[in-house]
Amino acid sequence: MSTIPLRPLGFGEIVDGALQLYRRDFGLYYLIALLAAVPGYILMLVTGADATMLAADPVADAALLAEAGLVLMFTAVIAWVGTLAVAVAMAERIEERSVSVGRSYRETLRHLPSAAGATLLAFVLFGFVAAMFAFGGVAVMFSLAASGNIALTLFGTLGVFAVGAAITLFWLAATFAILPAVVIERRGVIGALQRSLSLCRGGWLRVIGIMIVASIINVAPTVAITVLFGMQDLFTSPEALGTVDAESQWLMNTANLLIAPLTAPFMVGSIMMLFHDRRVRSEAYDLETLAGTMDAR
Repeated sequence: MSTIPLRPLGFGEIVDGALQLYRRDFGLYYLIALLAAVPGYILMLVTGADATMLAADPVADAALLAEAGLVLMFTAVIAWVGTLAVAVAMAERIEERSVSVGRSYRETLRHLPSAAGATLLAFVLFGFVAAMFAFGGVAVMFSLAASGNIALTLFGTLGVFAVGAAITLFWLAATFAILPAVVIERRGVIGALQRSLSLCRGGWLRVIGIMIVASIINVAPTVAITVLFGMQDLFTSPEALGTVDAESQWLMNTANLLIAPLTAPFMVGSIMMLFHDRRVRSEAYDLETLAGTMDAR
């Protein structure tokens, strides 16, 4: 029997339910997410592909940025695999089944092709739409700037950014159910993406709201660590690169390794609760489950 209530859930109940799922098996989920963060951390230590590397050789910025980009991409991919492993473990615990770190990752290997394929497909489709909009948006901004009307140019620029933000939020909501669709319902690449889109029908604003809250909480530790170590200046002032020492960078990377995995399970819990809520609201999943339970008796 699932630990999630068989009824539609309010916005606050979804957030609170995600927190309860997270707290119940905190150690398990944290260890799964932490293991996924270790390879990227080790790679940064070995290659030095971070802000310290840029500060040590500012002349080779382009090459160093390319190497750092590859390291960050690898780190993000492995962290995503860890997120999938957390989803596998949480799905098992929701159904009151026992699961371990090793079993979670073994099961993740079975789900990896479908989950990765659906996520990549969504990213490509979103990237195509975003690219088309970017070309059009840049053309509009240049046209407005050429007109010499400052107010119109400012208004048009804000409009372009607003549409870009809307596309990003749409993509975030449209892909929310890919992991549970693969892990819980065993759907394939196209089926998982279609399932996620279908569950958003009639509830786009609700899905977007939950995903925004979960995403903010998910990135909060990384942002806090960046601010704590004063690294936010690196994004606004190129001259600040030369002020970063190796010890500070190592401390920040280590703190991020240990603290960032704390919120990944909450993100997964929010997705699981939202997935359940959308099934109940759009498909009467609660009545279907209850009927199945009665038939089994």
